[in-house]
Amino acid sequence: MSQRRRGEPGGECSGDPLERVEVALGYHFRRPELLAEALRHASAAHEVGLSSNERLEFLGDAALSHAVAEWLYSSWPQASEGQLTRGRAALVRERTLAAVARQLGIAEALVVSSRFAMGEAVLADACESVLGALLLDGGWRRFTSVVRRLLRPFLVNLDPAELPREEPKSALQELAQRAGLPLPVYRQVAVEGPEHRRVYTFEVEFAGTVRGRGCGSSKRQAQQEAARAALAAWEAATPQS
Repeated sequence: MSQRRRGEPGGECSGDPLERVEVALGYHFRRPELLAEALRHASAAHEVGLSSNERLEFLGDAALSHAVAEWLYSSWPQASEGQLTRGRAALVRERTLAAVARQLGIAEALVVSSRFAMGEAVLADACESVLGALLLDGGWRRFTSVVRRLLRPFLVNLDPAELPREEPKSALQELAQRAGLPLPVYRQVAVEGPEHRRVYTFEVEFAGTVRGRGCGSSKRQAQQEAARAALAAWEAATPQS
C-alpha cells in the first residue's frame, strides 16, 4: 500500500504516533477514529477509500477563528477592531499553525501518499483538522482550553506595532476600509511546479489598480506577499504628512 506516516522510515516506528499526538494535546479521544480521520491526508485517503481530513479541517478552521477572536477580545481590552483582526490573522496563519503541528507531532503522525511531499500548508491544514476532531469529541470548553494553551506563547510574543508588517493582507483590508475604498481583490495568475511542490502567484487589485504581486508555496502565502507589495507601493505613492 503506497501510504505511510511522515517521519516513520518504511512505516516502522516505536510507539503509536496518534497516542503521542494525544499526549501533546493533553487530551485523550473517546472516539479515536476522529483523530485517525484528522490525520489522514487526501492523498492517502483516496488510495484506501476512506474519508480524508478535509471536512474536519473546515470545522477546525471556523472554530479556531471564533475561539481566537473571543480570546483576543478579552485579552486586549484596549485594542481597535483593526488590531484585533490583525492579531487573529497572526495567530491562525499558516506559519503559526505549522509550528503548532510540529509541536504536537502531527508531522510524524499524518498519513500521506508515499509520493507526497510535506509543506507548511499541509501541516497547518492538518493542525486545523486535529482541532476540529477535538471539538467534536470534547466540546467547546475543552477545545478553547487547548487552543489557548497551544497559542499562548505566540500571543505573548505578538507586538501590536508590528502587526501591519506581520499580516499585510489584514492591514491592506483595513486601509481600504479607512479610506472608503473597495476591498482588495486577489487573483491567481499562475500555478507552477509538480503537485507536491506547487508555486502559486497572485496579484492584488487595490484602489482600482493592480498594485502588488506575490509568490508562495500556498495560495495564502502568495496572497500575503501580494498584499505586502501593494502596501509598499501605496506608501511609496502616498505623500507623507
